[in-house]
Amino acid sequence: MIKEKIAELYQKNYKINFIGLRFFTIYGEWGRPDMFMLKLFKSYMNKGIFYLNNYGNHLRDFTYIGDATQMTAKLIKKKFKNHEIFNICSNNPINIYDVVKKFRKNRKVKIKLIGINKADILKTHGSNKKIKKYISNIEFSNFYKTFYKTFNWYKKNEVYKF
Repeated sequence: MIKEKIAELYQKNYKINFIGLRFFTIYGEWGRPDMFMLKLFKSYMNKGIFYLNNYGNHLRDFTYIGDATQMTAKLIKKKFKNHEIFNICSNNPINIYDVVKKFRKNRKVKIKLIGINKADILKTHGSNKKIKKYISNIEFSNFYKTFYKTFNWYKKNEVYKF
């Protein structure tokens, strides 16, 4: 990425140390309304149709916002001698269709499977080996626990019910 190259040049030429963070599919409370989960929740709450691109054949390296903020806070406190880049990710890609099936199990959600969108990215998957070397005792949240925690938050907040 160009911003990483620029940071690397500044580090070499001006001895300014940078930390680059690559965030992988962050989700949770106050998430973006244009992302998969909140769109699914909105469709359910409004009794609308949820359009599932590529028939749900996507893998996402979902990272809970609480985990992302915890890793970021710990990295900020570290001293680095060079420009370093870290993936903020769970390193655990999950199939979107599996998430929808599990969510639907106890809820009536109208799903329409549609073809791939030209802008779709089929798989996001980051390695978190490097960050685990720099930060000890990272524990990642259970995806389905935080998924339903996010859903319960969504139901209680009027802000997304538009």
